[in-house]
Amino acid sequence: MTDTEAPTAPDPTDADQASSAAAGGAVERADTAALQWARPASAPAARRMHDDPDQGDLLDGMPRRSLLRGTVIGPTLIVLAVVAAYAAVTLLWPLTAVMPTAQSVDVAPLTASAAAPAWPAEGSAAVAVDGFESTSPEGTLTSTTDAAPLASITKLVTALMVLDRQPLALGETGPEYAFTSRDRSTYWNYRARGESALDVPVGGSLTEYQMLQGLLIGSANNYAARLADQFWPTDEVFESAAADWLRTHGISGITVVEPSGIDSDNIGTPAGVIALGRKALENPVIAEIVATPMVDLPGAGEVTNTNDLLADPGVVGIKTGSLFVNGREVDDLATARDLTIGDTTVRTYATVLAQPSDELRDSSARALLAQLEAELTTPYVIPAGTVVGSVETAWGSNPEIRTTADAAVILWNGAASSSSSTLTVDEWEAGSPAGTFTLTGPVNSTTVEAAVSAEIEQPSPWWRLTHPLQLFGLID
Repeated sequence: MTDTEAPTAPDPTDADQASSAAAGGAVERADTAALQWARPASAPAARRMHDDPDQGDLLDGMPRRSLLRGTVIGPTLIVLAVVAAYAAVTLLWPLTAVMPTAQSVDVAPLTASAAAPAWPAEGSAAVAVDGFESTSPEGTLTSTTDAAPLASITKLVTALMVLDRQPLALGETGPEYAFTSRDRSTYWNYRARGESALDVPVGGSLTEYQMLQGLLIGSANNYAARLADQFWPTDEVFESAAADWLRTHGISGITVVEPSGIDSDNIGTPAGVIALGRKALENPVIAEIVATPMVDLPGAGEVTNTNDLLADPGVVGIKTGSLFVNGREVDDLATARDLTIGDTTVRTYATVLAQPSDELRDSSARALLAQLEAELTTPYVIPAGTVVGSVETAWGSNPEIRTTADAAVILWNGAASSSSSTLTVDEWEAGSPAGTFTLTGPVNSTTVEAAVSAEIEQPSPWWRLTHPLQLFGLID
């Protein structure tokens, strides 16, 4: 518009708006004034602070608590405390419920080689060892089952039968037997027939014990007859009684028809003679007599034992026999020897029958006894260091348990050993005692110590942490 232009008339609309604004302001001021009584004095300021965009919240400068911090940190600390407590308990808990134990293992038995006696070239023979009855019939090895004349070995049967009827204990002498000149004549008749006999004390007497000494040491046929006649008046009665006695005592292979052995029909197998010898040595009176090298008897004087092997170490008897059969000399010997091996005594037996001379009889018996000694003293040993068990732990530390010394037993003729262990673990170091191992044979046994071969390791921390139920003894 130019200066010459006339003024523009006001817009009615603008006028209306201005009028309305003025009216509104007036109303607002009126409302404020009307409510001023209900507001605190600071209200206008608070309103102005709120309306002022440059004025901050009163709490903007204060530290604020995070809701996440309260819900996470607390439980985390509890969990950590529980874990720490669990670890401490399991790592320090004593091993009472899971202590190491010992488990034995089988040890292979030892087995003796089969015996192979060197039998004499002539006649027959047998050997035996007490305690090894299971290795062969009655523990006897024999060259043949054929019977041969017993000769004076028969007197063992006579002595045993007399003692059954008229027993003696060691130290007892028994009843006395009186002798007259007739008895001396009888003695000379025996000698005239070539039989073994001993003189008698005419007008004197011999006790039962002395009679048995003359019978078994001097092999006197006249003493045999005198003892037997008081109970069995004839050979037929004696034969029947002897058969009953042998059967009652379980001795087979022996036939006896008279008490002295002069009859060649008195016969026995080598095994039967071994059994008879064993039975005789079970009687302490007979055992004492047959081990006596020499005796002085009234009437007879000094009498030497006919068993030459009594001079050999360990020989304890028992009886010889000699007889001529069909013009041929027959010599027999039943003998026994106690063999000491370590701290064990083993009784061995050898019988030789129908040998052509007393020298061959003695040498053959000695050879058989020597072979028995060699076989019995052959070492059968479980050596030191043999594994006899192991330590068992729940965490896998399982060192072996081994013997600390040799264990030996006596074996013969295919006999086998057995073994057992008594094991326990009380200490954890290598070499700690862990019980005993026992090796057993038919006649002896040996017990040796066993020890842990290596240190038993402690369970690892990981094992403790991962096996609480075992550690606390709640499960096996």
